Amino acid sequence: MSVERINSQLKKVREQIAQLQAKEKDLAEQKQMAEDAEAMKIIRKYKISSERLQMLNKLSEDEVRNLLQKREQEKVEFSSDGCNPNFLFKINTICT
Repeated sequence: MSVERINSQLKKVREQIAQLQAKEKDLAEQKQMAEDAEAMKIIRKYKISSERLQMLNKLSEDEVRNLLQKREQEKVEFSSDGCNPNFLFKINTICT
C-alpha cells in the first residue's frame, strides 16, 4: 500500500470519527433533554413546589456527602490497622 493511499484512508477514518463524535454529542444532549422532560412531567403531575424540589435536592446532596464520608472513614480504618474487622468477622476470623 502506498503512503498516499494510507493517508487517504486515515483522512476518511478521521472524518468518520469526527462525524460519530458529533452524533454522540447530539444524542447525549437529546437524552438529557428527554430525561429533563420526564422529570418535569413528574413535577407537574404531583405539583411539587420549587421549595420542595430544593429541599429534596439538598437532602440528596447531604446523603451523597454522608456516604462518601462513611466510605472514606472505612478506608482510613482499614488502612490504619491493616485488617478490616467487618470482613474478618464475616469469615469468622479473629482480627489481631
